[in-house]
Amino acid sequence: MIKKNMTTEETFASAVQNHKKNNLKLAEELYKEILKINPNHFESIFYLGTLLVQTHKFDMAKELFQKATQMKPDNANAHYNLGNVLKELGEYEKAVSNYQNAIKNNPNFIEAHNNLGVQFRELGELQKAKSCYKKVIEIQPNNARAHSNLGNIFKELGEREKSMQYFKKALEIKPDLVEAQTNISNFYITGLYNKEKAISESYKTLRMYHDSTQFINQRISLYRLKHDVQQAEYLSSKNYKINGIEQFQAIGNEILKHKENREDDNSLNRKILLNDSEIKSLLPYYKANHIYQTQKISSGCINPDKNWRDVEEQYFNSPKQIIYIDNFLSNEAIRELREFCLVSKVWNAEYPNNKYLGSFSESGFISPIHLKIATELQQKLPGLFGPYSLTKFWGFKYDSTLGKGINVHADQAVHNLNFWITPDEYNEDKNSGGLKVYDAIAPSDWNFDQYNKNTGKIYKFLNDNNANCTKINYKFNRAVLFNSDYFHETDKINFKEGYKTRRINITYLFGYRYNRKMN
Repeated sequence: MIKKNMTTEETFASAVQNHKKNNLKLAEELYKEILKINPNHFESIFYLGTLLVQTHKFDMAKELFQKATQMKPDNANAHYNLGNVLKELGEYEKAVSNYQNAIKNNPNFIEAHNNLGVQFRELGELQKAKSCYKKVIEIQPNNARAHSNLGNIFKELGEREKSMQYFKKALEIKPDLVEAQTNISNFYITGLYNKEKAISESYKTLRMYHDSTQFINQRISLYRLKHDVQQAEYLSSKNYKINGIEQFQAIGNEILKHKENREDDNSLNRKILLNDSEIKSLLPYYKANHIYQTQKISSGCINPDKNWRDVEEQYFNSPKQIIYIDNFLSNEAIRELREFCLVSKVWNAEYPNNKYLGSFSESGFISPIHLKIATELQQKLPGLFGPYSLTKFWGFKYDSTLGKGINVHADQAVHNLNFWITPDEYNEDKNSGGLKVYDAIAPSDWNFDQYNKNTGKIYKFLNDNNANCTKINYKFNRAVLFNSDYFHETDKINFKEGYKTRRINITYLFGYRYNRKMN
């Protein structure tokens, strides 16, 4: 509430101060109190809109920024922020229009040019995206992110050598720009022609990530800290010596034992507030690099005793292009791959909605075995994988007591190969824990955000098209191979509590969606 005798200006100053301190609830109340008295207080409309974006209340933010652009049609920032909100809501053409209005009012608006380029790329208009990034570089020649983004455009246009020039230029300008190093790593992974370089560049990305590790607003996710403490204990049990590991275990366990951090229905989304001493104790371990060095495989990685020609024929003869392959990897390969996943400190991607962790090929989730699997797939199933390049691969690790699996989505690929490496003895429900694949292809005019993230829109599409679901139950060393245009999601997970018991799946993607359309 506005205190008696406080002017609008004083209340607004208090709202902004609380906003900056991340006291978002109080700041929101103060902005709204001002707007009750003066519905046209532009600054409160604008700042409340930015706060609602922070709290993911995009529909409410949209209304405010629309009003802001009506009140001040020449305000570039209002159009820019409305463009950002419209992008989040999937209104892509309107987002483009607002970015263009922002640029019209401020021709040197770097962020608007950049976001317009991002939006054009999402819409598949690569030449327009290229023009946007070139404009950023024209205005600001040392804009590292624009060079990196332009490199991605040239890569998608098939001009790989030119793309590398821009990635290297981005790093030259800003040596700690992780996204540029990630793009370089991807460049070598997708080619598969220099495996040593692919691995070294990926590990370099991981080191850059660890070097820049910090706790945003001094907070850490409960599910993340729980995993990392469990992993540290596993590493200690294997006698690995890692900087800060003993202190990390002691302080991490102490934090997790706090009453407010205990696992229950109210703690699923908890962000733990750390004090300065706790941060000092945790950071050395988080900044340390540790990757398991896989042993050389004596025979093949994918099962050398399997008739892969038969597998290929089974897929091509499948009416839905959905099959599963049991005993997918050789015993040696799955043992080494599993140890890599348990030992390596690579699980840095957080998925707060469903509380699981991910690791990607371009940032540490890579070894000679990972790449050998991709090479053997192309060699032993040439009709399936031969015509398409490897695009990326990743691993996901789940905690069934804190979250669930991946939401329904499709991937930006032609073929999707997904396999599981946690022993069956840890799965509490043998009739679940696997994958659900729907036989409805993602519309070709949907962009990545629509077919990969918009669950409400996807479920409506599946319902409207009477899509059938093929359910593949979880099984150790089982691979599921399917048309990557199909929507799919993780089935219900119920694995035993513990570190080694966590469900781990690995996914490989081959080809790009637009490859199929061109062929």
